[in-house]
Amino acid sequence: MTVAAMRAAVVAIRAGVFDDVTNGDLADGRLGFGAGGAAGARGPHGSRRLPWSETGEGHVVVVMAGHAGAGASTVAVAVAEALAEDRPVRLVDYAQPVRSGLTAAPTIELGADGAEWRRGRRGRLDVFRLARDPADAELPPLPETEDAPGLLVVDAGWSLTGALSGSPGFLVHAAKAVVVTRVAVPAVRQTEQVLAAIDAEAVVAAVGPARWPRMVEATCGPRLGELRSRGRVVSVPVDRRLEIAGLTGDRLPKPVAAAGRSLAALLVPGGPAQPPPRHRRGAERARTGPAGQRR
Repeated sequence: MTVAAMRAAVVAIRAGVFDDVTNGDLADGRLGFGAGGAAGARGPHGSRRLPWSETGEGHVVVVMAGHAGAGASTVAVAVAEALAEDRPVRLVDYAQPVRSGLTAAPTIELGADGAEWRRGRRGRLDVFRLARDPADAELPPLPETEDAPGLLVVDAGWSLTGALSGSPGFLVHAAKAVVVTRVAVPAVRQTEQVLAAIDAEAVVAAVGPARWPRMVEATCGPRLGELRSRGRVVSVPVDRRLEIAGLTGDRLPKPVAAAGRSLAALLVPGGPAQPPPRHRRGAERARTGPAGQRR
């Protein structure tokens, strides 16, 4: 930065003429799509107007990363597929195209959907990804669909999450939040900061061992510790193939899909029923006949 530019910046700050950019915006560099767009769009009481703000109450699940590299896209797919078992679901990825974790996730590509979106299909799930960086640094509106609205699962991406987390209450009150973290000391520290910025009930997907090391447990902040005590932290096992290849059109590994169903059950009570444990299933089969009638 030149001396002249720094002098002009000081003059502008003293005059009160500057963009409303938070520390999160500066850390991200471009606020996902530029400081003027997401930071400038504000609704009542100073809250940000996000594209999914107008969606009906109870119809939005926003999946965010507690830190970079948490694995939020994988969790978003697992949750969306679990919810799509008995209702229409759209999975919308707001990450920049070059940063999208869902590039290879659809099994069928359906081409461009308008100027802003690319549409794909993965089983029962509609998957929408940004086709390009939005013009004028504005977050584009949700893709339109002729089907019933159903549920909306938003993969916010780390760059957008980091930019928005500088504003307390950045989530609309109608949205339900899933925050994804790794089971590691630096990860849970950063995740606590994201949780503190959420003005909504949250569920945490913890990628790693189900039994947390003592050092990680000791690092938990008050919000994460409270969610653990209330049973709102779900363990997501690490899968070696996903770690190497990322998301593809293949089915998710069974343990990861099971974690998605557990998260979905916390987010939307009364959703798809969880399968009973194996020992219970064996006992149930022993009590029933070939047609499913009890003996």
